Amino acid sequence: MNHRIRLIALAALATAAALPAMAQDKWPSKPIEIIYPYPPGNDMDAVTRLVAEGMSKRLGVPVQVINKPGGGGVVGFAEMTRAKPDGYTIGTWTPGPGISQIIAGNTPYKISDYQSVGGMLINDFVLAARGDIPATNLKEFAAWAKKSGKPVTIGSYAPAAVPALIAAKIAKRDGWPYKVVSFPNPSQKELMAGDADVTTAGAIGAAPFAKNGQVKILSAWGPHRNPLFPNTATPAEEGYGDLYTWGGMAAPAGVPKDIINKLSTVMMESLKDKPVQDQLKKAGIPAFPITAEQMSKQVASDSQWIGELMTELGFSKK
Repeated sequence: MNHRIRLIALAALATAAALPAMAQDKWPSKPIEIIYPYPPGNDMDAVTRLVAEGMSKRLGVPVQVINKPGGGGVVGFAEMTRAKPDGYTIGTWTPGPGISQIIAGNTPYKISDYQSVGGMLINDFVLAARGDIPATNLKEFAAWAKKSGKPVTIGSYAPAAVPALIAAKIAKRDGWPYKVVSFPNPSQKELMAGDADVTTAGAIGAAPFAKNGQVKILSAWGPHRNPLFPNTATPAEEGYGDLYTWGGMAAPAGVPKDIINKLSTVMMESLKDKPVQDQLKKAGIPAFPITAEQMSKQVASDSQWIGELMTELGFSKK
């Protein structure tokens, strides 16, 4: 009898010990945190918060957006890569902290320290030119630039910022000399003031100035033509390849694949919600709903051309 009681007691203990593990297997069972590595208040922040609301409704747990700005996105993204790989801490990102700053040696993490969750939106930059330059596309601009007898001044965030790298890739392909001048928020203002010949500007901000002829849109960067500029070709259409910047979600390396797939699915479903669509339309930003696997391929492709160009320009870490 005593032996039987001992066996029953041991079985009960084993069952009790297994209960926490069983509870942990049910994901999600607690709030999820999305680290947004930039200051609050911009368009991507607003979209991220609306997507988080949709994800929360679908997952049945709170999904909170936490702003952790600094270092051009590196501070917050680094915190995300160091998080426990259990699916409860993820983050938003762009090619800057995700690719170019890693290549430049400005990050405490590597590309292998994170994995993609999926794409969310396109940061729809355009290459805008001064209104007095006789060019309406990249081919015409290249002809003007070669005849001008001086380097083209490109206004962008920094020489190694991804929008500036896209402009540099176009310049090198077409053979016109250039120099990059850094501005906190490059736009049509620098063109109208004569401080730059072209800028990597936001599409929606440049649109009214392009309409009245104060600036000219040479190229609109995205996988598809920008509805604000339906007659302006994308870089891919003109033979430069897929050149654009995006915003998406990522997670620490090691998060189980089934959790990544679930996060990816609910993120893309949330992008279809009316509040998200309305915000995207208001900001003039196209959605970029691609899966974790598709986003991984995008990162690999972008890493290749960005790495090659940064090495050529002397921006990559030796």
